[in-house]
Amino acid sequence: MGKKPLNEQQVKILRKMLAGRRLHTLLLNLGVDTMLRASDLLKLKTKDVMHESREPKTEVKIKQKKTGKHTLLMPLSENSRDAIKMFLIDTNMDDYIFTGQLSHLTRNPITVKQYGRIVKGWMKLLGVEDLDQYASHSVRKCKATVIFNKTRNIDAVRRLLGQSSVTATSSYIGVTDNSALELARNINV
Repeated sequence: MGKKPLNEQQVKILRKMLAGRRLHTLLLNLGVDTMLRASDLLKLKTKDVMHESREPKTEVKIKQKKTGKHTLLMPLSENSRDAIKMFLIDTNMDDYIFTGQLSHLTRNPITVKQYGRIVKGWMKLLGVEDLDQYASHSVRKCKATVIFNKTRNIDAVRRLLGQSSVTATSSYIGVTDNSALELARNINV
């Protein structure tokens, strides 16, 4: 079934625990809001989320490397906009957002592998025992899973994730035969 998504409660707790930590706060908030694959998320630059006027954008549209298509115009939450204001206000518009300690030398963002280790570190902070169940996909799946659980609209989630088939999306977010049967049990016609 793949990696588990972060849930809303975990995200709320992490926001408090990570407050003031530039890289972590931006990764968490922008990762949840944009639902981008790690490879696309890590390539974001300041200009992708901030206007020339230095105001955070309220929505972003990103070209996906894997599909070559653009995402829908994804709304940025107040949490993301606040993080952008706090941490990116003095950065160059062409700078990568997700820079690590050596980025001043390499001029590159952190790697997907580093991002995965960061997510595992967050889960360790939360006291999760089986860290292998979580990775960067856990952040991408978070909002998509919450949207699906609240609406049961798999096609909307497919579009938000930029996936080509409902089957792939169902598998990705873990819609199982049991969850489908649970719906059938709870709805009487």
